Amino acid sequence: MATATFVFVLVAANVLQQVSQAIASGRVTPVEGFQLIVLLFPTVIPYALPMGALTGVLITFGRLSAEGEITAMKAAGISLTRIARPVLIGAALVALGSAWLNLEAGPASEDEFEVILAGATKNNPANLIVPGETNRRFPNLMMKARDRQGEKLIDFWVWELDAKGQIIQSVFAKEARLIYLQHEQGEDILRVELKQTRMETRQPSESGAPAPASYSTAAAATLEFPAGKVMPSKNGYYKRLRMMTGRELWAASQEGWQVPPGATPEVIAHQKMLPLVQLMARLTTAVSVFTLVFLAIPLAVTVGRAESSVNAPLALLVALSYYALTQAAGWVKDPEWHPEILVWVPNITVIILSIFLLRRAAKH
Repeated sequence: MATATFVFVLVAANVLQQVSQAIASGRVTPVEGFQLIVLLFPTVIPYALPMGALTGVLITFGRLSAEGEITAMKAAGISLTRIARPVLIGAALVALGSAWLNLEAGPASEDEFEVILAGATKNNPANLIVPGETNRRFPNLMMKARDRQGEKLIDFWVWELDAKGQIIQSVFAKEARLIYLQHEQGEDILRVELKQTRMETRQPSESGAPAPASYSTAAAATLEFPAGKVMPSKNGYYKRLRMMTGRELWAASQEGWQVPPGATPEVIAHQKMLPLVQLMARLTTAVSVFTLVFLAIPLAVTVGRAESSVNAPLALLVALSYYALTQAAGWVKDPEWHPEILVWVPNITVIILSIFLLRRAAKH
């Protein structure tokens, strides 16, 4: 129940932030929106499981301790370690399932999530533009439209920026149509067909002061922009690290991820480190199900409160402290400090603390 609560919170946050906006803007259909919601579950469950397991064990063992059940079992000759054994075995099995979600199902779902969004955009590239909002997804470009009617954009603007962010060209069209194309070389292109066009061009200004502008008009015009990273294709498209499975991350850690031509040994080492850290971070998240349950057992027995109102905030405090340690370990970016090992420090710390607390609780 605790895990389901955390899953609901995480999924609801993503639905409000991504899916509902995509449906409202017409970028995806309601059916595709439902598919996107389903695909969110494998990605959020691994993060909800540690907190859910921690909360459940704290409530259960807190109640057992408060009602004297732990004392009764100890009096009958059953040690606290023996009492905790079934829970720890169960937590280890859940951790294995969480590892599979983190390394295989989760990245595959996130991959498919992006593919659906990209596919919907390719079927009708006008979905890239939300009426009244400025689109900044293309490098050095901004786009905006007053309204969208199917595949047509009404009162469409395009601004081209220089390296300093200054506008060097602006194009206005009463009507525009976006078309996705793929050249023979495999490059993705976004073609913009404009009607009743007015263009303003300015030379780059070194001083920052407005430069003289030249103007031109045309009944029709066509613009083209590279769109490979804005509208990726299903086959061989650019994958971010969070979309890679465990095997893909391991392969990337051996060869280097996005290593530029002629890279120095330092750059190569850094690009090998990034996927390895991502891989280790996913494994530590899965193992945290076991380590947090291990900590929760002696902690609940020591606190000995039956009220959920006490144990639930305690679980949240412990989980937040653990995740704070995990985030701190992830701040290290220097390969010489081996961040792929440092991400294991929070789990190791929790296990050592748990062993100490369990031995202490077993004596009383």
